This record gives sequence, C-alpha cells and structure tokens, in this order.
Amino acid sequence: MAHKFDPSHTHRLESEERRRAMPPERTLRMLGLRRGMTMVDAGVGSGFFAVPAAELVGPEGRVYALDVEPAMLELLRAKRPPPWLDALRCEEARFPLPDAVADLSLTCFVLHETQSPLTFLRELARVTKPYAPIHILEWAKRRQPEGPPFEDRLHHHQVEGFLLKAGLCFQRLEFFNPSQYLVTAFRKR
Repeated sequence: MAHKFDPSHTHRLESEERRRAMPPERTLRMLGLRRGMTMVDAGVGSGFFAVPAAELVGPEGRVYALDVEPAMLELLRAKRPPPWLDALRCEEARFPLPDAVADLSLTCFVLHETQSPLTFLRELARVTKPYAPIHILEWAKRRQPEGPPFEDRLHHHQVEGFLLKAGLCFQRLEFFNPSQYLVTAFRKR
C-alpha cells in the first residue's frame, strides 16, 4: 500500500515555506486557470490550491475540491471558501462528478499515494473536458527529508508511462525545483 499523507501533518501543507516555493495564485495562473473556468482539484487536502482557485475563477466559475479523507475536507470547509467551491468526499478513483465538467484538472502530490495510478488517471480524465489540461504535480524520485519516502515517489518517466497507458496524451514536463515536477496531459475525445 502506498504511503498516505497523515492529516495530523496538515501544518506542512499550509507552511510559509511551501507558499514561497509554490505560490498558489501565481502557480494556478501559470497553469492556465482564469475567471469563469471550472476546475477539479483531486486530492485537495486542506485547500492550498482550491481556495485561491475559487478566488481566481470567481462566481462565474466553479471549483470541485475532492478528497477521500473527511478530516481534510473539514479543514477546507473551516476556511469558509466561497459558495462556488464544492468540497466533496470521493473514493480514490470514483469522483461524484459528471463527465467532462472541468476546464482544468489538478492533482497535487497525490498520484504516488494511489492504489492504482491508471484507474485514478482515467477517472481524472473522465471528469475533464477533451483537450483541457490535466496537471499532475509530484515529488521527484530523489532522497530528501521532505515529502514521502523515496520508495513511494514516482519518477517522471513512470508518470508519463501511466498517462499513456491510461489513454492520455503527454503534453509537457517541467521541474519546479529539484524536488518537484509538473506533468501536463490531456485526453482526446
């Protein structure tokens, strides 16, 4: 079983160090999020990206914030996000959303925790519109004190392989820093 993030360590998700390394609003803009869009954040945690995303999309948009862990969703709800942010409990690879609802999907440091990365990616693709970006942020496969154990990390080539096996099209790879990378993909019709 993959290492799961411990909700008692939520302070790490909200740290100033993390905000400096990956400023949420700037990161979301760089990923292409704009006013009026619908975004899915799969594995939302405490809402590090989802709350700023709701501010960016505004009342004309929507943010679906999904997590398997009720404690994380409670932490997100405690932030009192705007009403166009829906915090929803989900199963790991079954999201309570219709097909092709998202203009942009994001999963941040979650793929390495899933039981079946292929099933998870297929479900993320299902809720994302054709040709819309699916962004996957992950920890680089390197030994370091921060983040998940080395053996649970996914090399970016592994993620690219999962995407192709899940029927997605690889678009790009970008390293944010030596420890974290972004893979962007999309699905055809």
